Amino acid sequence: MISIKKHKNYIKSFLLIIVFAFLAITITKNLTDRYVASIKPSSVTVPIIMYHQVKNSSLGKDVISTHEFESDLKFLSENHYNTITMNQLIDYVYNHVELPNKPIILSFDDGYLSTYKNVFPLLQKYNMKIVLSIVGKCTDDFSKVNDTNVNYAHMTWTQINEMRASSLVEIQNHTYNMHKILNGRYGCGQKYNEPLSQYEKTLTNDVLTFQERCMLMTGWNPTTFTYPYGKYNDNSEHILKNLGYKATLSCRYGVNQINNDPEKLFGLKRMCREHNHNISQLIKEGLETLKYSKD
Repeated sequence: MISIKKHKNYIKSFLLIIVFAFLAITITKNLTDRYVASIKPSSVTVPIIMYHQVKNSSLGKDVISTHEFESDLKFLSENHYNTITMNQLIDYVYNHVELPNKPIILSFDDGYLSTYKNVFPLLQKYNMKIVLSIVGKCTDDFSKVNDTNVNYAHMTWTQINEMRASSLVEIQNHTYNMHKILNGRYGCGQKYNEPLSQYEKTLTNDVLTFQERCMLMTGWNPTTFTYPYGKYNDNSEHILKNLGYKATLSCRYGVNQINNDPEKLFGLKRMCREHNHNISQLIKEGLETLKYSKD
């Protein structure tokens, strides 16, 4: 027969085994949870503000004054927003690279000279970044002439490289020569009844022409495509994905909720910064849409 003393020792040993097993399971679960959290980032709210021209004449839907743009930057600085680039957002999704608190993207379309003359100095002053989507042919054309009219001129490759060297300006693709409405085509959108094979050939040729020119002139390979006039369909997205693009910018209104799903980077929403509609209002209104958003 087992003595009472031995019986108590057996019970004590058994209880210790249970305790150690429980601790081992708890520690393993905590480590697993931390690991999953490290490779699977939670979602982040990212407003994208859309700008075109910043100058002191013809103010309106796509044109704001230099004073208004500086007031935007002051607001962002005072309210602890951090301007990020598209590549930072892509790295967050694909490589789980942490983003700064309160990220926001300031996107500039077309590549007007006014961005170089009036926006770039303010970016340097406030140490803030923008995403600049340029039209390749416009840049090529204005690089050949000495036209410095800030009302309509586009930047040169030299000016673009100067801005890129500051690390405050990221260049992205706004088509090489499809930023127009011509022969039934609206921007780079698919024409009515246009065969998919023909559309794919047309869009691919334009996109690759831009890529080649941008690589040749800047050494940079864009990762994001910005749709002229916001015109696109599912075929457009499919073609661009096949060409290696990681994201697209639309003109759909709203604020983006981004997680680790790469699909969230396509058709990103933006809010147009209009004259007399300050950025604080824009962000507030955009955030309200998240309450009713289904995507």
